[in-house]
Amino acid sequence: MTTETTLPLMLQPDTEKALKTAGRKVAEWTAERDRLIKQAVREGGSLREVGAAAGISHTAVKFIAHGRPSP
Repeated sequence: MTTETTLPLMLQPDTEKALKTAGRKVAEWTAERDRLIKQAVREGGSLREVGAAAGISHTAVKFIAHGRPSP
């Protein structure tokens, strides 16, 4: 989910371009991480094992792999 800002930026053009590129890369890598987490869980990895490998909590793995519970 990226949104384009309409506020005038006071950044140098190169800095602005680099930040936008970094933002896109973060979104792409997060999607790839989530895909791999789901794959690892499907392959039988425990939530704690997958979390340790991904550097996140087992609870975060559960939410990624199975979705957040409804309120």
